[in-house]
Amino acid sequence: MTSTATSPELDELLAGCLLGLDEEIEAVRDQLAARGLGEPVHVSGGHLADATGTPLYEWRLPSARHDVRPNDAVWVVCEAGESAGFVTAVNRETLQVRVSTSDWLGRVPAAATLEFDPTWLLGSLRSRLEAVRDKPSRFHPSTVLRLFGRIAPTVGAAEARRPDSRVLNEAQREALERILGSDVQFVWGPPGTGKTRLLGHAVAELAETGKVLVTAVTNGAVDEAAYRAASALGHGAVGANRIVRVGAELSRTGDRALSLEAALERRLVGGKLAAAIEQLEREAGVRPPPKRPAMLQRVRLARVMAAAGKVDDHEIVSAAAGISRDLQLQAILALREADVVLTTFARLALWDELAALRFEALVIDEASAAPLPYVALAASRTSGTTVVIGDFQQLPAVVCSRGVMASRWLGRDLFREAGVVEERAGEVSLPSPRDKLCAMLDEQYRMAPPIRRLVGELFYGNRLRDAPEVADRPRLASPLVLVDTEEEGSTVTRAEGSRTNPVHVRVVLRLLEDLAGCGISDVAVVAPYRLHVRKLWEAARDQLGPAAPAGLEIATIHRFQGREKSVVVLDTVDAPPGASWFLNEGRNADLPRLINVALSRARHGLVLVGTVEGLRRTLPPDALINRLVATVAAEGRAVRARDLRRSVAPASLWGLATTPTRLDTIPSESTVVGQQ
Repeated sequence: MTSTATSPELDELLAGCLLGLDEEIEAVRDQLAARGLGEPVHVSGGHLADATGTPLYEWRLPSARHDVRPNDAVWVVCEAGESAGFVTAVNRETLQVRVSTSDWLGRVPAAATLEFDPTWLLGSLRSRLEAVRDKPSRFHPSTVLRLFGRIAPTVGAAEARRPDSRVLNEAQREALERILGSDVQFVWGPPGTGKTRLLGHAVAELAETGKVLVTAVTNGAVDEAAYRAASALGHGAVGANRIVRVGAELSRTGDRALSLEAALERRLVGGKLAAAIEQLEREAGVRPPPKRPAMLQRVRLARVMAAAGKVDDHEIVSAAAGISRDLQLQAILALREADVVLTTFARLALWDELAALRFEALVIDEASAAPLPYVALAASRTSGTTVVIGDFQQLPAVVCSRGVMASRWLGRDLFREAGVVEERAGEVSLPSPRDKLCAMLDEQYRMAPPIRRLVGELFYGNRLRDAPEVADRPRLASPLVLVDTEEEGSTVTRAEGSRTNPVHVRVVLRLLEDLAGCGISDVAVVAPYRLHVRKLWEAARDQLGPAAPAGLEIATIHRFQGREKSVVVLDTVDAPPGASWFLNEGRNADLPRLINVALSRARHGLVLVGTVEGLRRTLPPDALINRLVATVAAEGRAVRARDLRRSVAPASLWGLATTPTRLDTIPSESTVVGQQ
């Protein structure tokens, strides 16, 4: 139900969001300038790298001073036109950068300008929130106020209508019933407890009675939610265009069968528009694309317009422009007719077609990382049930600004904003098991019991329990290992505004070689510093080569949110005499959530690498890292780095304790009933 006038609560909420966005825009611009991206970057040697789906182009950067990174948003300007896009890969040795664009820019856009200022996205979000403030009758401000805890929501329970909900475990079924019986329901899902599986069933139930919006910050989260929702909706839902994932073709993990482009293709099969595009291709002399994988219709049309434009064939250009308008109308109709629409918060803020839609239900995934202004935007488009799924003990939103309003309105997550949890002096008060506004999923399917006990004790009030599948599966001889580098003379080197530890690089390489030798290929190494991550990658590539685990990934902690690996190596990096800012939660308030993410990615084995006495000397006695080290040493196996390969046989650490089955044959989390 819409409101005809603003309220003091809504005015205060939206004003805070807008001021926070202003501070963030200023900080983003300052950060881009520090990366050499404050001004447009002129690139050369451009060519089309892939045109089977969304166009993928490659250019050469003019110098290494431009710190371009994967996933950077970019606006491309060249002779053939302009397009939004994002960076998919950067080769720092050759200075080659690959960009996925939304629009066709020709086959050889040799010279181009790349603009990396993403504040146009924040500006679009700002404009949409101003519209809610200025003309609330067009939106649903009461939904915003209920979701943000300014109006008390109705909470209750209702039975699920679909029989397939019986596959859910007890905690998941209870959460689903509470979702169906409430205006607002928070679902607290610790690692491996099946948040996304529950999401799929909730979306299918909610779609029976109204249009559902599913959104999250990252493409990966939206892609997984789309997969789960499509599975729960059942056979035929995708072909009937009941579910549409906007932006799947721009995501590296997206299923194009669920994309808006695929829905458009299904609407056009055998129709006049498809035939008209084929006719124009013949008239313009454009070679038709291969049938599989199918080229996007709008890309085919753009190629026709580009070819006709070169020879000044105004008749073809005019005909193509008319078809383009018809395609846009068909895309809008596909969105309006879909029962479920999934997209990122960013695309919801950017696309007029999405912002114009209205929904009866909203489902937010990975909610701890969702900035509040985006949440307010999504809620303002929703008239009914809102569902918040996530884990407030995992990573928060990424905020560049250190301003008071940005920290308050962008860095604070919805669980805290709505009063589901409270935080005082760095301590988080966990919701009561009897809390009617927040349902907890407590049965986990990912971590080996020793890892679950460690994570549960440190972050979840010992409420986590193991599913039977976890208790019965094969285990490593040593699921918890502490590698002490104290006697190796660890030192930290500072460069590029970051840190690395050469001794730890050598120790981690030794661990990786041993893991690979024991047949463990699915390994992650996580570290707090970008420089150390890069040094580890270079060393693994140059010194181990094929001897490294085949599924090795090395990255900072942020890259592993929502992921899992058989074995995780957490490298603390820091060593005396310098004190660590990053590892001290008294100075780094986000550390507990970062450490939780790192630990809880592990399925079978967790390895902690650190200078034990050095950390004790340079951190407070009760610091989280010191408690973690002590727990792993007491409940797992502690070894000195110098003893690796000498007195400690790799098989005694990484061999299986129960059966000879390889870890690679054990089902992953996503294949086990009840899983994410």
